[in-house]
Amino acid sequence: MARIEQGIDLSGGRSDSNTFLIVFGLMIAGFFIGQFVSSMFIFLFAAMSGNGLEAMTNIDLLFESISNTQLMIAQSTYTLVFTFLTPWFYLKLLAKKSIGDLYLERKTPILPLVLTSVATVAFMFFNNLLIEWNANMSLPDFMSGIEEWMQNMEEQLAETTEAFTTFDNFGQFLFAFVVVAILPGIGEEWLFRGVLQNSLHRWSKNVHLAVWLSAFIFAAIHLQFYGVLPRMMLGVLFGYLYVWSGNLWYPIAAHIINNGLSLTFAYLYQLDATNINIDESETLPAIFSIIGFVVCAACLYVFRNHYLKQNSLNE
Repeated sequence: MARIEQGIDLSGGRSDSNTFLIVFGLMIAGFFIGQFVSSMFIFLFAAMSGNGLEAMTNIDLLFESISNTQLMIAQSTYTLVFTFLTPWFYLKLLAKKSIGDLYLERKTPILPLVLTSVATVAFMFFNNLLIEWNANMSLPDFMSGIEEWMQNMEEQLAETTEAFTTFDNFGQFLFAFVVVAILPGIGEEWLFRGVLQNSLHRWSKNVHLAVWLSAFIFAAIHLQFYGVLPRMMLGVLFGYLYVWSGNLWYPIAAHIINNGLSLTFAYLYQLDATNINIDESETLPAIFSIIGFVVCAACLYVFRNHYLKQNSLNE
């Protein structure tokens, strides 16, 4: 039994199938519009440095032409357009709802919040195994062309990630924390769990299908082919935290913790304050991943039972 048993009604009087199709279509449109707006900011900043046209065809020169702060400003515009404006537009103008309607509960009792935090950190240890497995994925020979394209995309994304996690000072790190951890933690949960997952839930009448499919879309839209599995499993974690509790603050907190800790370790590694490199999938011994899985599963078990007990008391 889940707190959200049938999905929150965001249809605005439309059929459940049409609701999902509209939500999905708006999400794709928001993604491309957000990418376009972000790219325009990047090219504008590059042009201000005198490398506009040349930088458009050379990603190395592009990142050399703009500062980390300018990159973060551009990224924040993408996040705001895609994950804030898109759900707001659908809810306000089409569903005649508000962001608050995505919450069945707004209170965040200390026990489930602590369980969410511990489960998220533990899951990050377990996810190290999935990251390693996904990173070493190899396609059949007849798909070598696709594999080469995917590897080229991954190399470009690795350069982007390096630019996002290289800081000249603590102020840049704090700004990046807002852009990389806090804004996506809120906006992506509003969009993927709040709007997309609920529309899938109402249409499919199956909570598990809704959680897993929205998690897959969440992973796929990041366009990191060698990171689809670990990101999808994170989406599954966020999804079940939401349906069990009816409270989006838990997946938001988990999302911020995951992104924030990853960014923090990248900064500490840059300062030589730790030997943990998040870009290396074999940093942690396997035993840590196993322990992480056990601790995460135990926390989720207690979390779910807390809300099962609360639901039975309310009935």
